[in-house]
Amino acid sequence: MKIIQKTEYILKLKKGINLVGLLFPAVWVTGFSGIPLLMILLTMSSSGVERLSCKKIEPKFATCEISTSSLMGFVKGELESIEQVKEAKIETINSTDSEGHSTSVDNVFLVTNQGNVPLSYQTAKDAELFNKYIQTSVGKFVIEKDNRLSKLGSILFQGGFVVIGFATIYFVFHPLFSVETYIFDKYASILTIKKRGIRVNEVTEKSLSEISEVELKTVEVQKTEHMDSYTCYEVRLLMNAGDTLCLSRRLNREEQQKMADLIRSYLHRRSH
Repeated sequence: MKIIQKTEYILKLKKGINLVGLLFPAVWVTGFSGIPLLMILLTMSSSGVERLSCKKIEPKFATCEISTSSLMGFVKGELESIEQVKEAKIETINSTDSEGHSTSVDNVFLVTNQGNVPLSYQTAKDAELFNKYIQTSVGKFVIEKDNRLSKLGSILFQGGFVVIGFATIYFVFHPLFSVETYIFDKYASILTIKKRGIRVNEVTEKSLSEISEVELKTVEVQKTEHMDSYTCYEVRLLMNAGDTLCLSRRLNREEQQKMADLIRSYLHRRSH
């Protein structure tokens, strides 16, 4: 709890947004929302339609067009035209992986009079189909690679973690994101309590005459499977009606004692 304003007639205290307390939910959100959200953006950027369309212009030659789209098909790439295509060529590159196992990658090219044009998304089977088309078929030849449906499944799976992350913040960690302000006003003889946060937006008022005492309460927290036992100290307002209002809970007894003395001193002087 911090002192925001301290005058003869106004005492304003504020608690909330503890950086140490926010560390765990910040890590939680990063793991369950931030990383999946980044993966969703990367997945969306790589999803779309890749299309190779060709038509015969001579018995053994074709003119082809390559068109691409990304971001689930919403962003269109440039349309590339390739003239005088006479065949598709497969180049196999052999290598070894990190564990020493043999691997191979097939690179597909369209062979033209001006050189080779690589096709990054076509396979060896596609190259065989194209060569068969050049040798025997007429009309059009179209190969379309649409990965949007398969990418959508991945996006929905990753989106589940995003929902889990933000739902946890909303339902579990929301008290750590709340701010409470206590305004002791001698002019109006009123204690105004303002609570702001993800799930709360409240303003309540109590008469200063309702406060009978300021108490520093020692609280023993029992050991659980997740944490050891510890002792903390609460600054409480005891009300005439028997109610108790906890203003602050901390591990530092000296700090809490000073805060209790400050409030007690202010209330003691309110009638003078």
